[in-house]
Amino acid sequence: MYERSARFYDLIYSASRFKPVEEWAAEVHAIIQERNPAAGTLLDVACGTGHHLSYLRDHYSVEGVDISEEMLRVARARLPDVPLYNADIRTLDLGRAFDAVTCLFSSIGYAQGADELAATVERLGGHLNGGGVLVVEGWVRPDAFNDRFRGEPEVVMSDDLDIVRLSRSERRGRYTKAEMHHLVRTHEGIEHFAESHVMYMATTDEYVAAVEAAGLRAEVLPDYMPDRDRVIGVKP
Repeated sequence: MYERSARFYDLIYSASRFKPVEEWAAEVHAIIQERNPAAGTLLDVACGTGHHLSYLRDHYSVEGVDISEEMLRVARARLPDVPLYNADIRTLDLGRAFDAVTCLFSSIGYAQGADELAATVERLGGHLNGGGVLVVEGWVRPDAFNDRFRGEPEVVMSDDLDIVRLSRSERRGRYTKAEMHHLVRTHEGIEHFAESHVMYMATTDEYVAAVEAAGLRAEVLPDYMPDRDRVIGVKP
């Protein structure tokens, strides 16, 4: 995943319809503080390029985990003094706990099916201190997926390169498969490549059940994005 697009990821999303990452991180910080004002350490799971961490580090001692070495390469350049680990979140075991654990921007959807979702959330919860807060941002709810949706092309133009990304998603049972095609123009020429992403559409009840099975008190904050919910877990 993101083998070729990691170096362009932040550029693409900086020009997207999504809210700025600084605002996103501020929302997550507020959620954590409301439930654990004393929180001082944070682990971001599926941290990607480290963009959220670049703001969350203003409030916490932060660390990050991602399965993509290409994404971590970008994150390490951005955050050279932050511990960042290459690991599979389904089997994650760092051997220590944090006051907050986050899994943002629908990354939990890469857990393939109900069993993997439960195993992943169990590992996330296992990295929480007592009173710790888990923030999971879910993928699109299965009842809300629009089979006819066609998103607008994403276009980025800069002094060094221009990017056009065109995506198409389809439903396959409880999964979505997205094909993302990229055109990248530089002074040297034009490059085309495609990446494929398969994500599991869990119901909100499934997220809640996974959080509760991990021994956490669950809470739902609906529609952090259209048709996607945040599920919060607090460890006793």
